Amino acid sequence: MNIQRRLHSLPLPVSAIALLSAIALAALAYPSAGWVLFAAGIVAWAKLDARQLLKSDRYGLSPALALLAYTTLAGNDANLAITFALALHALVVFLILLSRHLSEDRTQAFSQQNGISVRI
Repeated sequence: MNIQRRLHSLPLPVSAIALLSAIALAALAYPSAGWVLFAAGIVAWAKLDARQLLKSDRYGLSPALALLAYTTLAGNDANLAITFALALHALVVFLILLSRHLSEDRTQAFSQQNGISVRI
């Protein structure tokens, strides 16, 4: 089994696991290790998971977790611009996923419309 298959078989993407671990380490008062995992989560999102965004909804979790991890790790020293950028990115990813679901629902409704009119 190669590494790519193992990464895709995880219940959460690698970036989400790293960001959740960063949040946990920040809560346990290990901010240095949390920042390392935060950076690893961001790199994993950019390198591995962002390409998979339209294939599965689970890849859309990481931007929201990045926002939570940053605010947890930075605390009162959080930069407003970085927080806003992370929130905006999470919102854009959410809208991308929402538009994908709406377009799938619309195509299913139109594809089933012929079957409904035949039965009526």
